[in-house]
Amino acid sequence: MRKNLPQFKKKLVKLKAILFDFDGTLVHSVSVLVSLFEEVLAEQNFPPADPKKIRRLIGEPLDQIFRKLTNLDNIEYLSESFHAKENARHTAEHIQLMKEVIPTLEFLKSQNLKLGIVSTKQRELVKPLSAELKIGKFFDVMVGGWDVKNPKPHPEPILLACKKLEIKPREIIFVGDSLLDLQSAKSAEAIFVGVLTGVCSREEFKKARADYIFSHVGEMVNLVRRVLNSK
Repeated sequence: MRKNLPQFKKKLVKLKAILFDFDGTLVHSVSVLVSLFEEVLAEQNFPPADPKKIRRLIGEPLDQIFRKLTNLDNIEYLSESFHAKENARHTAEHIQLMKEVIPTLEFLKSQNLKLGIVSTKQRELVKPLSAELKIGKFFDVMVGGWDVKNPKPHPEPILLACKKLEIKPREIIFVGDSLLDLQSAKSAEAIFVGVLTGVCSREEFKKARADYIFSHVGEMVNLVRRVLNSK
């Protein structure tokens, strides 16, 4: 999905940074997360949940996901079990980078752009895995779900990252794989690039009016070149 650059530039004051979602955007982790939810529910004798439903919920706060899957309010014990399993599997042995992530990050840094990760997942999980996957060095800021009062789709996580980088939301592009990411970016008045490597389809992004849609993060390099080279 492409738009002409002048229309794009009406929203973007000056490109200074690019912020990324983590799961489903930079790393192949959605299938791992779905399996973890299935295991936790099975161990606690809940009926199996539709994997497609679980997949659609990825990116929401953990407690909220379990409430929707079980229709119960008291789900803290499920979240605790999930965290224990996730800590054990949140390694490069189980989770790999998406296509062209490292060359894309190298290019963006070569253009003197600041980079950040904005995830619903706690930063204490994102940071060590990023280092293990050899991408942590590229990022100037990381904001996790526990760093904010209001996670995505609220704009607070993006606004916090911008504050830490000392830039304005209209000076960034936010890249994500879900409608939660899109809604957060729109609420923050930031440009949104949707990638098809996670939970959202091209049709869903089109309907929600994503600014750009690409198959994976590597495809946004030409867009960034055009923006930076424009007068």
